[in-house]
Amino acid sequence: MAETKFDLQKLQVASPCYERWDAMKGDDRVRHCASCKLNVYNVRAMTTTEVEELVQRSNGRLCLRLYKRWDGTVLTRDCPVGLRRARVRMGTALLTATAFALVLLMPLLIKLGSKHSSSTENLTFEERMEVLRYRAYEIPVIGFVLAKIIPPPTYTLGAVGP
Repeated sequence: MAETKFDLQKLQVASPCYERWDAMKGDDRVRHCASCKLNVYNVRAMTTTEVEELVQRSNGRLCLRLYKRWDGTVLTRDCPVGLRRARVRMGTALLTATAFALVLLMPLLIKLGSKHSSSTENLTFEERMEVLRYRAYEIPVIGFVLAKIIPPPTYTLGAVGP
């Protein structure tokens, strides 16, 4: 008898269950349904090989939580499309956060850099950064917030005793 090759994309739920996944007890991979008294397996938290082994072991009595994309693709933990999308989403979020931070900081850096620019011409990079750090406290709103987060450095002048 010829063995048929397992095709994850042909998996279908014969009789949908309307119990809520969040109401079931268990973890992200498997939970127990109190109404049908079966374990419900989350295909999205399993690899394709694990799903195939589970289906072959079950002999037809199996409850699955399937997540199908708009194009009908069943998502698993090792789905290359899902992994690629997650990476793209993470990169996009990082790029957006960086751009947002630059948009917020650019006016501050321009203002701090242009103010008294002739007085910082002969300074090293570290000394310029120190000057910019002190000038940030002079800007009304930013200085107030910055002082709450990082108190400004204080200098004490006076004679030093023995």
